[in-house]
Amino acid sequence: MSNKTDPEIIELSQFLNEFNKESDRGAVLVSTSLIDEWLMKMLFSYFADVKSSKDLIERFNAPLGTFSSKIKIAYSLGLLQENEYNEINIIRKIRNEFGHSWKDIDFKNSTIIQFCNMLPWLGPKELEKESNARERFNFTVVILLTDLMWRDRLIKKEKCKIRTWPNKSRN
Repeated sequence: MSNKTDPEIIELSQFLNEFNKESDRGAVLVSTSLIDEWLMKMLFSYFADVKSSKDLIERFNAPLGTFSSKIKIAYSLGLLQENEYNEINIIRKIRNEFGHSWKDIDFKNSTIIQFCNMLPWLGPKELEKESNARERFNFTVVILLTDLMWRDRLIKKEKCKIRTWPNKSRN
């Protein structure tokens, strides 16, 4: 048995170290940034290794360059489960509330509480009753990131390849 720590464990640990120090706004922005990054990694793991794959996601005005478009394409390709798709979209809406408001905003804001209440409780059952919106958000983000990080390994096994198709008109 190897003593080597999986890179996903290291990254998740580093993320949690920063995430737990953050203000409400910082926690939302940092976590959605990492979810966005892992969606991009998953797409690159699935797409064929051609320049146009990178162009779709990373170039200026890339069609799949936004958080929203990455969520949609990952779900459309079957890389996300329906529950994950829904959770990430709620997290995206929370991120938009924090990111587009210059006023002081936190997890006590009624809109944020409504969005967080739409997220599943993924923490210990005995803590749910006393939990607040930030705790619900935190547990969802951590479990979601764990799933996405490990999913990337599975996606790599199904990587698309450029193929040659039989064409009667080209024979």
